[in-house]
Formats: sequence, C-alpha cells, structure tokens
Amino acid sequence: MDEQTKSRVTKTAHLLAYTSLAIAILYAIHVFVVIDDHVVKQMLSNSGQKPTDNAIGLIRNNLQFTGVMYVLANLAGIIAIWNKHTYLWWFMFAVFVAQVLYNLVNISSLFVAISDVKSPLNILPLSIALLLSIIMAIYMLIVSIKRKSTFNK
Repeated sequence: MDEQTKSRVTKTAHLLAYTSLAIAILYAIHVFVVIDDHVVKQMLSNSGQKPTDNAIGLIRNNLQFTGVMYVLANLAGIIAIWNKHTYLWWFMFAVFVAQVLYNLVNISSLFVAISDVKSPLNILPLSIALLLSIIMAIYMLIVSIKRKSTFNK
C-alpha cells in the first residue's frame, strides 16, 4: 500500500471512529437526560392514550434499553482507530442505518413531546446524532462504491 493510500485509510478510519464517538455521546445524552417519565407521559397524552404508570415505565425502559444498545454499537466504531477490518466497516454502516430507521418510527411524536415538556433545545442531541448517522452512512456507501473497498483502501 503506497503512502497516499495509507494516509487516506487512516483519515477515513479516524473519521469513522470520532464520528461514532460523537454520535454515541449525543445519543447517550438523549437517552439518559432528555427521555424521562414526563416526556413519555406527554407522548402518550398527545397520542390520545391514557398515561398509566405501567405504560410510562415500559415505554421509557424500552427507549432507554434500545438506546443503550445503540450507544454501545456506536462506541464499537472507536475500534477503527486500530483495526480497519471490512466487517467493522459494514457493521458500523448497519448501525448508522438501523439507528436512523429505528428513530424515524416515532420521531414526530417524540419531538413534540420533548418540545411540550422541555425546551426545544432538547431535540438537538437526537437531531444531530441522526444527521451524523445519515451523513456517515452515505459517505461509507460512496467510499465503498467508488473505491470498491472499505476504508478508502
């Protein structure tokens, strides 16, 4: 591998690693700071459902447990600093795409509930995390098609 290719591989790996770390931090803020019982209660009220304590707890736990899974999956991208394996590339691509699709299911009701209960600024962590996930997924797909490989090799 020549010096230019090696530099390109390193830059791409660092971009993937640091972006994954940023997404994990933003998503953790969303899951553990923004999502609480009040937001879930408002989300249920906005959809015309009766917000029982049991329903609020179940929905909050679901959002937080799934959020932990995505935080850990995004943290796996840090491995790209040391190991530029093809499997890691496609795993991170799948994480970015799945994270966006999972959150798009109820994003409007979640954003409205967050805006009603808290400040509209509390929408920013999830919005930025999803935007970065979309950008990284598109970037990774373009690199894979253009170079016919991963990590710009």
